[in-house]
Amino acid sequence: MSLAERFPALYECSVCGCAVEVTPQAAGVEPLKVFSCEHTTAPIWANRKVTLRGKGALNANGRPPIGARIRLTVRQLLSALTGRSI
Repeated sequence: MSLAERFPALYECSVCGCAVEVTPQAAGVEPLKVFSCEHTTAPIWANRKVTLRGKGALNANGRPPIGARIRLTVRQLLSALTGRSI
């Protein structure tokens, strides 16, 4: 399994799976989409990883434990830096 398969791009073409760069615009304006393939009208998939916590993972104030918060923050930082879902 290659790194591209293990960590997919944040946005992908739904037809061929090539990476798509999406840049947000002003509120209420369609985002700017730059395709790396010829399918410029295809829908875009937004792949994301999700961390689910089971019974007992939340403490009394409703927040996840410190280790889980740090792990999620590092994952968000790496996703922003690499443009991939980590």
